[in-house]
Amino acid sequence: MAEPVADQNPALSQPASDGQGEVTEPTSGNREAAKYRTKLREAEAKLEATEKRVHSLLRAQVESLAGKELSVASDLFEIGGASIEDLTDPEGNVMPDAVDAAVKALLAKRPGLRNGPAPWGDVGGGRRSAPSNDPAPTMLDALKFTRR
Repeated sequence: MAEPVADQNPALSQPASDGQGEVTEPTSGNREAAKYRTKLREAEAKLEATEKRVHSLLRAQVESLAGKELSVASDLFEIGGASIEDLTDPEGNVMPDAVDAAVKALLAKRPGLRNGPAPWGDVGGGRRSAPSNDPAPTMLDALKFTRR
């Protein structure tokens, strides 16, 4: 964005001389314009910060949807090359169908990125759904084997 002429030329922002050695203040129009330029810059900075925040929230929502099928949800953007604009409608809402289609397309190319089964499976810990018919061993059973 080009800076206004008054900002580029320091002589224009200094008090002017009336030719007889007396210094006059800048006109109120210049002061008012400077005030509006300052407000404009503040508004632009707030808008940029808000856009970044909305973008990160949309990305988090997309990653949440993609994480159901991908082991690392950010792979959709980093490896799959998807962008937020491709996965949102014109109003800026995330389209779950577009996310699912992008995930399926990525998994068609790279099936190793899919969520896999739990690495250990059932290792015998925890409560069983149905008790077995065998009676549970007791301490007496353990001592019987030590006396032999």
